[in-house]
Amino acid sequence: FQLAPGASSEGTYEHEGEEFLHILSGRLEIVLDGDKFFVLDAGDSFYFESRRPHAWRNACEQETVVVWINTPSSF
Repeated sequence: FQLAPGASSEGTYEHEGEEFLHILSGRLEIVLDGDKFFVLDAGDSFYFESRRPHAWRNACEQETVVVWINTPSSF
């Protein structure tokens, strides 16, 4: 994914599956379960079960590039 500055999920969502992220550049904020906040920078990786309510936001003034793997595929 290439996320423009300010891009976000526009709220929380959940679905079946698992997700793995690796940040190539920029910064991404992830919120899990409505109260667990994580800030990921370039080089960071993150895993979670997709059935947990989650939201995300590009947290910097430049494009954020993420390798984002969902299983099973959600699109």
